[in-house]
Formats: sequence, C-alpha cells, structure tokens
Amino acid sequence: MKAKINKESLKIVISLAVIAFVAALLLAVVNYFTAVDEAEELKKAIAEAYPDSELTELDTSDYTSLTGTSLNGAYRAADGAYIFLVHVAKANRIGYSADGVALITVIDDGAIIKVVGYSHSETPGLGANAFNEEYLSQYVGVKTSDIDIPADHSIGIPDSGSAFTPYKVTSATYTSNAVFASVKGAVAAYNHFTGGGAHE
Repeated sequence: MKAKINKESLKIVISLAVIAFVAALLLAVVNYFTAVDEAEELKKAIAEAYPDSELTELDTSDYTSLTGTSLNGAYRAADGAYIFLVHVAKANRIGYSADGVALITVIDDGAIIKVVGYSHSETPGLGANAFNEEYLSQYVGVKTSDIDIPADHSIGIPDSGSAFTPYKVTSATYTSNAVFASVKGAVAAYNHFTGGGAHE
C-alpha cells in the first residue's frame, strides 16, 4: 500500500511539474511577442515629437536631476535642438498619479519649441487634460531664462521664482505642477549641456 501511495504521489508531482513547465513556456512565448521595447518606444515618441532622423544620445552620467525628477533620455538633433525625456515621481504638491508623469521637451536656441506627454496614468477629463496639446502649447516659445532653476537642485513649488508661470488645469493642480516640474527638469538639463543657468 505504501509503495502504491508513493507511486501515485510521484505521478501527481510529475503532472504538476509538466503543467508548470508548459505554463511557463507559454508565458515566455507570449512575453516574447508582446514585450514592449522601451528604447524603441521612446525613439518612436521622439520621432513624432520632433522628426529628425539624426539624433545623438547625450552622456548623462555626470548630470544630477532636480529633486523629484529623473532625466530618462537626452538627445541632440542634427539641427542643434535638444530633446529631453523627464519623469516626475509622485510627490507632495508635485505629482499626483502613483506612476508619476513623463514628458518630452524640445528646446532650441534658448527657447522651448515643443512639449508632449510621454506617459501618465491620470484620470481622463481631469488630470489627463494637462497633457492635451492645447494645454502644453503654453510652453512653446518660453525662454529657458524665464524658468527658474534653483542652484540646490530642488523643485519646491514648481512655479516659484520663475518669470514664466503656467496656468493650471482646473481640478488638476498637482498634475499641472508635475507637468511644469518635468519641463523645469528639461530646462535644467539644457542648461547643463549648453553651459547656461545656475544648475550644473
């Protein structure tokens, strides 16, 4: 009887192992065909934001991001424009969504020429409105010198100390602040790579 129980237990263990192996194999195959290449997604988004086939990735190893932000991509176009992807983490008075927000900001000759949303998980009709083209267009033409970048790398209240103050989306103040914080992060990076401003 004991030998019979052991034999049946062995069959169960083998069956479970085979099922687990097949499930893992299926998951691996699905992941292989559906996985998103983040680098490729970023290149595609940048190409849509600023069509320029010749982009040079910049070395960010010696750059320190503003507090609460992270520079996740820095490029220079053949025509001299700079393109930055800056992520803003959830933080008090800065970002609202759990995943934070990320925007692509294009700067050329000391002025912002384009800002587009890259990723966010804001509520449609509320926080998501801060990523509409109409809202983001207020940044176009703003001089980098009109956006204050603290020497201590802090963000604080995002619009404090700046000559330019963006208007905020109704009922989405935190998200509006996060958008401006991302733009400030891009301006700080621009100052770093061009040798301008106080943030080095």
